[in-house]
Amino acid sequence: MKKKTKITPFLSLAVLVMLAGCQSTASGTSQSADSATATESGTVESTVDYDLEFSSDDLEVGYDEADSTTIQLADNQNTSSGEGATVDGNVVTITTGGTYLISGTLSDGQIKVTAPNTEEVHLIFDGVDITSSTSAPLLIEEADKVFVTLAEGSENTLTDKAGSTATLDTDADATSIDGTIFSKADLAFNGSGSLTIHANTNHGIVSKDELIVVSGTYNITAAGQGLSGKDAVKIKDGTFTLETGTDSIQSDNADEEGKGFVYIAGGNFTIDAEQDGIQAETLLQIDGGTFDITAGGGSANAVAKTQEGMDFFAQAADEEENADSDEISSNSTKGLKAAGELIINDGTIAIDAADDTVHTDGNLTLAGGSLTLIAGDDGLHADNDLQLSGSSVAITESYEGIEGKAITISNGEINVVASDDGVNVSGGTSTTTEQAAGPGESGSNSENTLVISGGTLTVNSSGDGLDSNGTIEISGGVTTVSGPENDGNGTIDSNGEAVITGGTLMAAGSSGMAVTFADSSSQVSVFYGFETTYEAGSKIELSDADGTVLLSWTADKSFTSVQFSSADLAVDETYTLSINDEIFEVPIESVSTTVGTTTGQMGGGMQQPGDKNMQPNGDMQKPSEGDTGSIPTMP
Repeated sequence: MKKKTKITPFLSLAVLVMLAGCQSTASGTSQSADSATATESGTVESTVDYDLEFSSDDLEVGYDEADSTTIQLADNQNTSSGEGATVDGNVVTITTGGTYLISGTLSDGQIKVTAPNTEEVHLIFDGVDITSSTSAPLLIEEADKVFVTLAEGSENTLTDKAGSTATLDTDADATSIDGTIFSKADLAFNGSGSLTIHANTNHGIVSKDELIVVSGTYNITAAGQGLSGKDAVKIKDGTFTLETGTDSIQSDNADEEGKGFVYIAGGNFTIDAEQDGIQAETLLQIDGGTFDITAGGGSANAVAKTQEGMDFFAQAADEEENADSDEISSNSTKGLKAAGELIINDGTIAIDAADDTVHTDGNLTLAGGSLTLIAGDDGLHADNDLQLSGSSVAITESYEGIEGKAITISNGEINVVASDDGVNVSGGTSTTTEQAAGPGESGSNSENTLVISGGTLTVNSSGDGLDSNGTIEISGGVTTVSGPENDGNGTIDSNGEAVITGGTLMAAGSSGMAVTFADSSSQVSVFYGFETTYEAGSKIELSDADGTVLLSWTADKSFTSVQFSSADLAVDETYTLSINDEIFEVPIESVSTTVGTTTGQMGGGMQQPGDKNMQPNGDMQKPSEGDTGSIPTMP
């Protein structure tokens, strides 16, 4: 019979497709009450009050030369015309608020600002080249706020020599001057010129208050950090090339609410950081921009890991070994990192990191933008809630693809390649035991939920495809899973109830640790086990009695079982499953149907004591040929 095609979600897991451009966030997306909330425009913002605005003064690049004090730099011949600046050898000191037009070269000198803390200072750099052997070439000891404008077409360079160890003696506790540009006041940069910084001692630009950049071109090579603002780093636009010995962009005030954040509205960033690419102590929010980030030398420098799930005791030994390795290599090497919230609303982001590419100790929300991630450890990681509601994400290499305490996928295009679990829901306190479940235990955590209500999720994993220490709920979207190939993992692994009420699921993998959906599901699901192992690249199709193709996909890995669900399936109907040229009948007798050869194992990744296939020594008994014992559904 000639086949009619009803839907054609022909998904090849061998090819990861990044959507061009950025997807907008669906309005009305629900957010966790203690993390982020959707705005009327569809973007997401923190519920904590952070000042993400740029003032009119931050944006102002114009100046009146007639009303400015002109400073011409030259070794031992510095000159100043106008008020507010004094000259002492190769040190020029600005003592009052006002506008200062500066140009020239100092081979070993400094510009110092010591204005009252109620006055603003505006510095115009128009061809400035300053080197200092003892301190910061630009030192701001006091002012209300300092603005640095890079004049149109100008090229400016600041350099400190390695080993300079100056301190501010005006403080009760001496403060180390640890930046090529060092400021005790709020500091803002704008203009269309360029600034090159050679920070041979420590950091590039340091502000002990806020650091703001609205435009300009910045080339920073630093032994330490590139851009550091204690209270905040706020970037509206600009071009940044940062090569740093520690974090490239950082804010670290953890003591005051609404401080310690990094906000990026736009710009072009090329970052090569020996530690974290961008790190915030509280909020890290990205609303636009283009990012090419390498952290810790990239995934090639990742600590070696062994794929979990094969053997409990081998896994425990491996984790101990990894912990030892982590202690030895304690530097954080993540791409984007926040100790609090991490929000991405837009932007084109490419990250290659030795550790996690996107990581937060709090909540992670991806509402838009396009991310291409190569991770030495996790692709996306949140210690708390992780929400995907409109981003295009391609995790092309990772240990675990997506990990969080609770994961919600409501929109977006997500492709995951993982050497262990593709999606892993874990963390929190187990409802049965506070210790990790050992052999014969199957603890479930009520805090751990995987909820898929929309979007397209494609997983290629060597460990579990979808793994939850608690529950799994699928109500929408298209989910396709390829792998695992070993019987120590399953395409779906849930320690709690797994329920499907909508959406489309297509999975192919091993049979040994399979989990089927609960009878409380309202949408039909089927698990089909085979005596034969099928090779990667096999085409899988499900058709109805009329020959209409309902589901069609291609597996990236070899498999001994398939699992699928669709709104087109109905109880008491028989369907045709084809794998390459082989045909199988699929009679659906219940909302959760198991067909073919199975191992009779309990789902959730742990065997229950007393199971008929458990041998006294704890090993799994191989089923006899033709055994068609059903796999119990999750409770």
